[in-house]
Amino acid sequence: MSTDSTCSFNSTDCKGAIKQITNNTKIPITNKEIILVGMKLCQTHYNKFIINEAHNLKHNETCSHPKHDEYKSQSKNTNKRSKNLNLEKVPKRLMLILNLDETAKICSLCRKRTDKDPDYNILEEYNAPISKKENDDNILNIGNHTYSFRKDVLYSGEELKQFESDYQEIITQLTISNEISLSDKIKKMSNILYKNQRVLKQKTIYDPDEFKIMLEEADADLIGFFDELYKGTNPNTKSDKTNNNNKKKLVSLCYFLASINNKYINGIKADIGSYLETSGASASSIDTLANIGLSVSRRTVNRQKTHISEDHQYTVNDYCLQNIENMFILNIDDYHNIHRRNQPTLLKTHDINHFVTILLNSNSNIPKIPYYSLNRIPIHNPKGVDFKLIIDYIDVSFMSKLGKSYYQQNEMWKQYLSDDSYENKLEFLTVHNYDGRVQNQQELRLMKNSKLVDFILHPLHNTKDYIESSNILFKVFEKIEQEDYLNNFVIPTICDWPGQVNLRRAITLRLNKKENSGISPQILSIIPMIGPLHISLNSRETLFQQYHFFFEMIYHDLFEANKILAQKPKPRLINLILNLTFYGWKNIRNLIINHFGNIKDVEYLMMIDLLDNSLPLTLDIYTKLFRCGFFEGYLESVIKIWILFQRLHRHNYNKAPLIFLSDVFYWTLNDHPILDILKNNLPIFNDYFVENFHSSLRYQTAESNTDKQIIQKAKTIDIERNDDGFKNTFINTRNTNISKVKLISLEKKVSLFLLSLFDIIYHNIGKSSNNNNNNMFELPSFNNRNVNVKLFPLAWSTSNIPDNDKI
Repeated sequence: MSTDSTCSFNSTDCKGAIKQITNNTKIPITNKEIILVGMKLCQTHYNKFIINEAHNLKHNETCSHPKHDEYKSQSKNTNKRSKNLNLEKVPKRLMLILNLDETAKICSLCRKRTDKDPDYNILEEYNAPISKKENDDNILNIGNHTYSFRKDVLYSGEELKQFESDYQEIITQLTISNEISLSDKIKKMSNILYKNQRVLKQKTIYDPDEFKIMLEEADADLIGFFDELYKGTNPNTKSDKTNNNNKKKLVSLCYFLASINNKYINGIKADIGSYLETSGASASSIDTLANIGLSVSRRTVNRQKTHISEDHQYTVNDYCLQNIENMFILNIDDYHNIHRRNQPTLLKTHDINHFVTILLNSNSNIPKIPYYSLNRIPIHNPKGVDFKLIIDYIDVSFMSKLGKSYYQQNEMWKQYLSDDSYENKLEFLTVHNYDGRVQNQQELRLMKNSKLVDFILHPLHNTKDYIESSNILFKVFEKIEQEDYLNNFVIPTICDWPGQVNLRRAITLRLNKKENSGISPQILSIIPMIGPLHISLNSRETLFQQYHFFFEMIYHDLFEANKILAQKPKPRLINLILNLTFYGWKNIRNLIINHFGNIKDVEYLMMIDLLDNSLPLTLDIYTKLFRCGFFEGYLESVIKIWILFQRLHRHNYNKAPLIFLSDVFYWTLNDHPILDILKNNLPIFNDYFVENFHSSLRYQTAESNTDKQIIQKAKTIDIERNDDGFKNTFINTRNTNISKVKLISLEKKVSLFLLSLFDIIYHNIGKSSNNNNNNMFELPSFNNRNVNVKLFPLAWSTSNIPDNDKI
């Protein structure tokens, strides 16, 4: 007996000690396909499937003969009540004509009457009982030949040849009679799949090897069945990839054959119907495939989706209870159903619905975060954003480091960060592509630990909206009677700028006005943090737009000169150009710096600041520093990125990093436990999860969907997020990768362009001019373009502008 493991059924009914099923355990025949040797059962399930079932079988044992009642009524002892039927196994010779299997039992009366019943003994399949007379023991009749096996009988060579021939014929007949027909194998397979889906509530198995093992372990007669089907695909003439795909198709074929045998085996058809509906297939298309037998009907799909949506709240409660001892991460974000540009009509300006997504994430290895530190200091700074604290910490701990470019500092951090391999570069290019179908970042895209709390039709524009959205989460904890979590522990909330400022405003109102604020005290359990993904995205877009004239030159050099580069391209194109520019610069960096030396030409220093500091900073702050969990480097880079936002006058985001810095310095000063959790588990404090969820929802909805349909789809996506066997097996992922050769070629092309540009800059040293002493400079190397001093290093934003004549 074992007490240190769980029951194989692992349900809420499990109680009592755990017992292991061994070869000596007498498993009732009715449960042999469910209970296998090696399984572990709690006392409840052991009683149910072993002890109670054996008792029921013995108590309810009856004769299985189809004419038992008829024979009994004809017996002389009809009126006598028999206490013992004298049941015995059905003789093999009678199994076929009685249509009984080897587990059935009949009484001796029925066995005797069967041999005398003309309904049976005239059948071609009937075999008479074999005589047990002693004088027949050594006599064998084969066809027209009779053989006597006695020591005193000798046979000629011709007679021995005839005997050998007759013997081989018998062996052949025995082999043929023991071979199970294809129809019987399909029936056996159907019984197994039905039990798996309907009785054991197991998911459809799509892996060919797992499917084959499952069949063969369930029924020895199916050993080699899947292999025979596979041989029929002519595998010797096909590639490994084609053979693997054919195996997957054979698994689906087996399910389709089983569903024809039993319509309740519809797991794969339900998955197909759900996917078709998700992909926007019409109702008639789904119903047509249902008529063919490849899908369930659209009505069935809708019924399943409705059931999932209605049960969603129970799954939320279960998720919170299962993780109540762990830290939660909250995402609150807005979502709109814009699939194309909207044109106003006479009745309304737009047809856009705004929703609120409330998403939780958790990790079983991270403990919950207390509200108070060990010395009873609350997690919220009563001063709000403490600017004096920020200035003091930057002055003491970071000011000396700000003199180095990010590239120089990054060289000292290499051991903590991911390298620049081809695979990692592909990851960097798709960092702001949240589509779950993209091959890169599949671990993040799976979202296995996330949970949609709710998805509601509601605006998210002001503090009141954020308070109402937070209350939805608080009500969940109230339902599961875990308000203590909200009173004593905190939930970090990763959000964009509006989320951070509005939630923080609500917290400040509660701290200052308390009950008079009208805000629930549970709002203090929320810890707003700026999302690192939003910092990365906004810094890249800001840098690209401000230096658009330069990146446009690279774009035309890489592609065609007549192509127009949008002022605000899609994130994927921005990522491509920024990454190619940086790695092109990296190839020639030392050559350029050694050649120019300490020259203080404004064009040269502008390019050095961009290529050696701002550009790698925006590329690395999320993809390397944050995702690698290097907290010290991330914190220093947040300071640098705030300086960049401030210099380039980026509205709102020139304040967002300061709020994060104020909190971190306050927690450091008071030794709050959240700081260690933040340092050791930085990547989970992420806003990627909600962006990925929105991408999945946008892909699986259409502009024609109503608000109720979108809400239902959101909850369905959440429920099915881990049920991805069908998608992983049959649905193609999107390969957005650039080949390694192509990527290296583009990087070298950028290197050549930069070399030619720096050559022009070298010949124009000292020719840049300040127009009328204002903030605009004319740059001869960039077609005499006028640019603002905010694009130059910080020194040009001071009263003492660098002098070219001084070293």
